[in-house]
Amino acid sequence: MIYYFSGTGNSRYAAEKLAILTDDKCVSIASIFNGTVKSVSGRTDVTGFVFPVYYSGLPEMVKRFASHPEIKGHLGEYVYSVITCGADSAAAELKLGKELGRNPDFSVPLKMPDNYVICFDIESKEKSREKLKAADEKLDKIGKVINKKAAGSKMVFKKKMLTAVMYPFYNLCRITALFRADENCTGCGLCAKICPEKAIEIKEGRPEWVKKKCQHCTACINRCPNAAIQFGRGTEKRGRYYIANINE
Repeated sequence: MIYYFSGTGNSRYAAEKLAILTDDKCVSIASIFNGTVKSVSGRTDVTGFVFPVYYSGLPEMVKRFASHPEIKGHLGEYVYSVITCGADSAAAELKLGKELGRNPDFSVPLKMPDNYVICFDIESKEKSREKLKAADEKLDKIGKVINKKAAGSKMVFKKKMLTAVMYPFYNLCRITALFRADENCTGCGLCAKICPEKAIEIKEGRPEWVKKKCQHCTACINRCPNAAIQFGRGTEKRGRYYIANINE
């Protein structure tokens, strides 16, 4: 079984392709948490986790999911992780291993288009397409490794230090207080529908963040059809990224 977490589509794309390459099935972790998926069935001998790296570590929902006794008790004999990232996954695999109670047999970073618009502008469509093409080629190779149930990962001291320094900031920074909808908002409700944390509600035709913290997956910002959602003032002039729109 392949479990994935995705805000802007990168990790979902990777998980869906790996499911084809390894004759498996994939399911969204958020859909399990939110009850939209009641049961899942896939390979029982292999368990995969596909997710983006956040602050050199795990998204909070992935952390909670991996530590759940039901998940820890039903891992396949072979466990792997594919960690989507703009540059590097640091030591996120070790964070996953800590929650699972065992390190993955195989873990690999997968470079895909950067889209954390809260901190920086997105990459050009041309560069994003190049990254996706390279990711496709790497996924083909990853699929072969998984089918062989081969082991392997690269971990160096520098990566461990990066995660140790950066990851504590994730919990501090994933606040919702600075999210807002500007005058371009039409009240379509998409942001509330796709929020994995269910941190958004539509009230009087406007989105309202009803939880103090969320995943900071940026699905609401990046997927708003009118680019109406902002985080403070920094995102107003930045682009938006959603994998389904990259070829438009």
